[in-house]
Amino acid sequence: MASIRQIEANRANAKRSTGPKTASGKAKSSQNALRHGLARSAISDPAEAADFAIALAAGLGHQVTPASAMALVRSKLALLRLRSLRQALLATLLAGPTPADLKRLKALERYERVALVQQRRALRLLRLE
Repeated sequence: MASIRQIEANRANAKRSTGPKTASGKAKSSQNALRHGLARSAISDPAEAADFAIALAAGLGHQVTPASAMALVRSKLALLRLRSLRQALLATLLAGPTPADLKRLKALERYERVALVQQRRALRLLRLE
């Protein structure tokens, strides 16, 4: 358990690290997630995704909740988008690799791992139903 002195020190440190204070700093930090667009939802057309989820649920044959089917659709769409981005990035790397391109490739791998975990989770849910 933390001592009173340590708790006070933590509170003092937290007051100093609360994010940007100026309007320009806030505007800049609000755009951090939009740098490459990989953190956004992979669903560009919700109606198409819903149709895909319905077709998936019908193809599985057993009772599937709409939420679990949509989770699998989201992970599949994310994987498709990431793999097409990787293909384009590898094509530019053939022309001449740059450190920035290699960094982007590493970021793609990180986002693909996340999408694969989401896919495994969704598939596990579908098997349990």
